[in-house]
Amino acid sequence: MSTNFAGESPPLSVVIPAYNEATRLPASIEKILRYLDACHPRFELIVVDDGSSDGTAQAAVAAAGGRAELRVESYGGNRGKGYAVRHGLAAARGELVLFTDADLSTPIEAFEPLKAALDAGADVAIGSRALPQSDVQVRQPLFRDLGGKFFNAMVRLLLLPDLHDTQCGFKLFRRAPVLPLVARMRIDRFAFDVEILYLARLAGLRIAEVPVVWVNSPDSRVRMSHAAAAFVDLLRIRRWHGA
Repeated sequence: MSTNFAGESPPLSVVIPAYNEATRLPASIEKILRYLDACHPRFELIVVDDGSSDGTAQAAVAAAGGRAELRVESYGGNRGKGYAVRHGLAAARGELVLFTDADLSTPIEAFEPLKAALDAGADVAIGSRALPQSDVQVRQPLFRDLGGKFFNAMVRLLLLPDLHDTQCGFKLFRRAPVLPLVARMRIDRFAFDVEILYLARLAGLRIAEVPVVWVNSPDSRVRMSHAAAAFVDLLRIRRWHGA
């Protein structure tokens, strides 16, 4: 199924930041297309190729089989996941914009409860692995799990006291109120989630935290050096954007 919008904006944009994801991305694209065709047939799918060297862009195009809904956004060099998501949000045309990781650790079907949160009045809905109703079916290695919990504790202490998991890679935004915040973002790496949520909170936007299913991918792109930099970025967010 292919849709030509002829200049009309689709109701939904799905943004996938991708760095050297030629192996994992095709299966995820196929699942996303199958789900959206069945449940939300007017959409665009944007893969942001963050300076990949493994043919990620070509793999995405091949997986979509020439579908008009797919758009690949590329730029020079590897700029970081935060930069890629920011680029995708700015390029999106949909009224709603879903950001999802390339490995679909949270299945695409989790879009429904996030959309329900927006239908109920939220401006941003974030998938969460840390609520009592969350279903974490495969956990991260212990050192990463503990590091993530400590990071979230620091986020609550310094910036967002009422959010339990800012780092799950599955978030849904109303594009109109969030787009002005994108221009103010400065974090290119993994603390970008905290930055956009903090800016949303300062702007008075309503944020809903929604429990989701989550399955850890053994081929995670997050390294300990990234985690250390993310802690420093929390202090930068507070300094740059104030309270």
